[in-house]
Amino acid sequence: MFTISALRPRRSLPVTLGVAAVLGTSLVLPGLASAAPVLAYGPYTCAQNFVWREAFDGDTVCVGPGDRDIARAENGQASARRSPTGGAYGPDTCLPGFVWREARPTDHVCVDPSRRDRAVTQNSEGASHLADATQLPAGKVATRSDLIAGGGRIYLDGGKGLTPGGRVEFYAAGVNGTAVRPLGTRTADGKGELPRENTALAQVRCELKRDETATIVVLDVRTGVATTAGTSYAYSC
Repeated sequence: MFTISALRPRRSLPVTLGVAAVLGTSLVLPGLASAAPVLAYGPYTCAQNFVWREAFDGDTVCVGPGDRDIARAENGQASARRSPTGGAYGPDTCLPGFVWREARPTDHVCVDPSRRDRAVTQNSEGASHLADATQLPAGKVATRSDLIAGGGRIYLDGGKGLTPGGRVEFYAAGVNGTAVRPLGTRTADGKGELPRENTALAQVRCELKRDETATIVVLDVRTGVATTAGTSYAYSC
């Protein structure tokens, strides 16, 4: 295969990846990676020993079985913990001593304050508990990459469709194992958008073969929803 140099003479990439380096884009390389395993429950299938939380319909955040049982119990006690006369926060106002769980912004199940904190933690940890984060669906956030000596840099190329004012976490999946690797965090603006940046989100060292890429995972912590922002050759040697 012909190669072209990308930023450093000591490293070269296959033509398809070299073009991506010039254009500042990420490419999926058909036929170069081994076939991904079929996931029994779709892209949000949990890793072994984890299950969907199911705090609300469509909640696929992966948690331990005990946390799912607690979420179900909280749902069953929701009406008993809600003020029968409403209050400062409308008809879903909680009785004194309870707060909204907020496993997503519209989750108004009343729980102990420690359980709301736990829901945030569960959302943040969710991407780490997936069976294969490389198979997540594409979202509305984009990234780009370039190469430097011994590794590469990953940049945020902009995004939208996130929770306004919410924390957004970035991970790399598919780098020598099933675990995701943290890359950095950002905060969405009041419109749920992220700007294009010229400062690197992360600088990483090369660990993959030159024809392999990592998948960039984007996690909206307020909702617990994880998606992908393309692939990156920054880890490619």
